[in-house]
Amino acid sequence: MLRLLKYFLWVVVILTLTIGFDQLMIELPLHTPGLKQTQRFYVDFRTRLVDLLKGDTGPQPDIIKEVIEKTATAPKQAAKKASRYLYVDSAGTLQFADSLQQVPSQYRQDARPLAE
Repeated sequence: MLRLLKYFLWVVVILTLTIGFDQLMIELPLHTPGLKQTQRFYVDFRTRLVDLLKGDTGPQPDIIKEVIEKTATAPKQAAKKASRYLYVDSAGTLQFADSLQQVPSQYRQDARPLAE
């Protein structure tokens, strides 16, 4: 009987900690950038999970889609800015440059941008 009481007590402690963490993530305003995004993710995840359990299939928040779109467009913009060039020097060696200005002037006409 004592062993069963210990298990019950641990279940109560774990449930209390879980509910406390849940309320902390929902109610406490967090201002640190990493914690703020974590809280936003948790609230979005919890909302979707509760709606799934209730069987609600209404419109979902587009937080995840926003993140995917931001990360999908950011590398393309960075790639356009940072175009690398390839040229052959007088010794016949392939050389790489991060910009056309870094290519020596006598090789600029033959320098080719690298394909992305």
